[in-house]
Amino acid sequence: MTALRDKLVKLRFSQEEFSLLETLRRTSGSESRAVFIRRRALEPEIGTQAIADLVGQVGVTLNTYDIAPKQLDHLALLLGELTLELRSAKKS
Repeated sequence: MTALRDKLVKLRFSQEEFSLLETLRRTSGSESRAVFIRRRALEPEIGTQAIADLVGQVGVTLNTYDIAPKQLDHLALLLGELTLELRSAKKS
């Protein structure tokens, strides 16, 4: 049985942050913002699978026929996450 979720956290985003959040949520296949944010905050992926997934997402973005500016923002975020994962793996 799942624990009752009775705590509410309110967040404010700039328009750019919100757009990026929505892009990341859609590309991850998450069904809702709440699920996406909860998973990203509480279930961080660490290790080689996370690195492989990020590299795959970067490749998919680069292989897109027309790369829109929003996709470049998404690519920059993915590369930032990849850098953090690689640093974490290196320290382990």
